[in-house]
Amino acid sequence: MAKQPSRHHQAAQPIKKTAPVQRTVKKESNWNADKSGLLYGRRNFIYMGIGLASILAGLALMNGGAMPDPNKWEPERIYSFTRITLAPILMVTGFVVVAIGIFKRSPDVVTAVKTTEDNPAA
Repeated sequence: MAKQPSRHHQAAQPIKKTAPVQRTVKKESNWNADKSGLLYGRRNFIYMGIGLASILAGLALMNGGAMPDPNKWEPERIYSFTRITLAPILMVTGFVVVAIGIFKRSPDVVTAVKTTEDNPAA
């Protein structure tokens, strides 16, 4: 078997240093396109508030009280329309309204769309 030439004795190539490039155009974040810094507009917060109020109303209607007489069972108090049907409907409606408030695009928040005509450096 023939000997391989060792690579340790090769001359090191000089490292070329380049000047640092300074960015002239400030890159804006897509998350905070609005000057106020909020992702949601006023309408979104109103939807979320109405949804939260509906959820809390459903929980309040579902809240049970104590039986007046512990020795007597009254199923109409526990299994009433308000606790079994109305309260869960209010809660699910509240969750849907909150989701709409999160995902709906509000006209209050102006989204800046940049094109190549607006940005000559691109």
